[in-house]
Amino acid sequence: IEDLSKQEIKLKIIGVKKFSKKLNNLLIQSERKTSKNKKLQVNLAINYGSKNEILNAIKKTKKKLSLKNFEKNLFTKNIPDPDILIRTGGTKRLSNFLLWQSAYTEIYMTDAYWPSFREQELIDSINDFQNRERRFGKVSDQIKEL
Repeated sequence: IEDLSKQEIKLKIIGVKKFSKKLNNLLIQSERKTSKNKKLQVNLAINYGSKNEILNAIKKTKKKLSLKNFEKNLFTKNIPDPDILIRTGGTKRLSNFLLWQSAYTEIYMTDAYWPSFREQELIDSINDFQNRERRFGKVSDQIKEL
């Protein structure tokens, strides 16, 4: 945590903090200690499941249910939705990960397993992403003309 602070890195934990009291306190203190850092943010998903996150947000939404009120109660509040999700190991599913936030996320799937995922795989995924047309759920002009 000291190293993160020195490098101006913010740590954000997403998930249910149901661990030992000592570990919960360490996680909470780590987030607090790095909360004002602005250079980079590391989001650490621990004991995280997207279905649980959605159910939890619904239960916490006390005002009129709306997208804005609902999203304020997600574990990922104040974290931008991902632009790209890299799925390693040849698996072709999201596996209960960021289901709400990935609605318009580009998904790159690779057969490389995470331990063997290297710089070239990352470059390939970025090149693939840069060549995509992002419509964010909008119907393309060609379809509109039909």
